[in-house]
Amino acid sequence: MIFFDMNFFVDERSTKKEILLLLKKSGGMSIDELSKIIPVTPMGIRQHLITLEKKGLVGYAPIKKGVGRPGFVYKLNEAAEELFPQTYDNLALGILKDIRKHDGNEKIGKIFDWRRERIFNESKEALTGKETVGEKLDALKGFLENEGHLVEISNGTDHYNLKQYHCPIKKVAAEFEEACSSELRLYRDLLGKDVKRTQTVSEGADACLYVIPGKPNN
Repeated sequence: MIFFDMNFFVDERSTKKEILLLLKKSGGMSIDELSKIIPVTPMGIRQHLITLEKKGLVGYAPIKKGVGRPGFVYKLNEAAEELFPQTYDNLALGILKDIRKHDGNEKIGKIFDWRRERIFNESKEALTGKETVGEKLDALKGFLENEGHLVEISNGTDHYNLKQYHCPIKKVAAEFEEACSSELRLYRDLLGKDVKRTQTVSEGADACLYVIPGKPNN
């Protein structure tokens, strides 16, 4: 069964969903081809496609059919693939379980160490030139959000709070505590502070909460 991002389909959901499904299955169709399957006029199909195109979900390419003006075939863009179920987390989880079964927890620890080192090298450039803890946190926030996190930073009297409301690897973190411990080490290395973690999404909290020592605005 195909599940869609229902926040996108506010009106006339079934028609847009059917168009996307047909384009997914066929690899590309013209307006006339779509209107022969979907009980909507070609003009109506065109309007739906215009909406989908504005959302970045479909594109079109000209095709030559004999004499006359070329027609157009509509196809899904890469962004539309996110509307269909993805099982990358299940794949990663399965691979890690196999590694733990055959090579033990030590190898799992090494894998997350390698991941931490890679992310450290990728993110430290964003923090280059940032002098204060606040500046570093703002740069780190931008990096994390580009990686799929939903981050909020707030000030305490003598510390900062970094909240992550969305964990892109939640399923993995729930099974492998190494994911969370390596993330804590990453933040300590990047910020040069004794960062504390007080709650995690993987343990049922609404957000991962990190407390970073440092007087705000300094």
